[in-house]
Amino acid sequence: MSHTSRIAVARRFGPPEVITIEEHSVPKTDPGHVLVAVRIGGLNPIDARRRAGTFGGSPPLVFGTEFAGVVIESADAAWRPGDEVIGFGVNGGDADAVVAPGSQLQAKPAEIPWEVAGGLSGVGQAALTALDSLSLDRDDLIVVHGAAGGVGTVLVQFAVAQGLRVIGTGSEERRDYLRTLGAIPVAYGPGLAKRLADAADGAPIAASIDFAGTAEAGDTGLAVRAAGGQSITMVPETMQSHGIKFVQVQRSNTRLRQLLDAVVTGSLTFPVETVPFKDIVEAHRRLDAKHARGKLVLDLSDNPLLPGMGEVN
Repeated sequence: MSHTSRIAVARRFGPPEVITIEEHSVPKTDPGHVLVAVRIGGLNPIDARRRAGTFGGSPPLVFGTEFAGVVIESADAAWRPGDEVIGFGVNGGDADAVVAPGSQLQAKPAEIPWEVAGGLSGVGQAALTALDSLSLDRDDLIVVHGAAGGVGTVLVQFAVAQGLRVIGTGSEERRDYLRTLGAIPVAYGPGLAKRLADAADGAPIAASIDFAGTAEAGDTGLAVRAAGGQSITMVPETMQSHGIKFVQVQRSNTRLRQLLDAVVTGSLTFPVETVPFKDIVEAHRRLDAKHARGKLVLDLSDNPLLPGMGEVN
């Protein structure tokens, strides 16, 4: 196989333009690990935060905590070359080749498209973590801020399936989309508190869940908490500005299996937009703008390391 791999790198903090695609040697496979040729690389808000310097760390930075691809070398008895896999909880998945612990892989179901397989894990596990952190009963009313994004898309559907009633905040352009997920759509912006009260129609709000990181999301969280409800955020800024409880994503094979099963059975719809790997800078611009519906992923189907794509040495 080829001895080099493209990988997205930022050698300083800054805007999306600091990212370049470099050629590096294909990484070595350590015992218990697997070398995967990536077909789809995930994009998540944490990538943008790391690039901007708001999540700690130091350059040079590589990106991508999830991927879907094909095993090309294995030092783990559970996996063999040719296996189609989904990986999670790694760093550097936005590349032609990534080395991952065999324990952090799942077999890719044949029924699931590559783009869904490569983008579901991060946002899906965040959504399940958020729901698991709350004590809720059937028919409880919750508010989800950023409901049309990747994490919100998954959470709303699981919440509705559990019998919860959901108010989802989003832009006016996302109203119909939120309805298709099963949420009551409410536009964010000035006057949000009044619109939320109207949507609740006198019912108490049991929980506020923030994926948006806006001041109004934090204000809603404080109001819900003051009224005896629960409030959580997955955005560090909301925790810092409003003192809302921060929930860290907990990733596991069990949660990923739950997500994959839901897609296979049709109980979870997961819209994905693909961006060519060469356009990763534009993809990060879209991450910063927070205007994507559902999930953004990187398409590496031109990866020369994929079986049938490259020269065999």
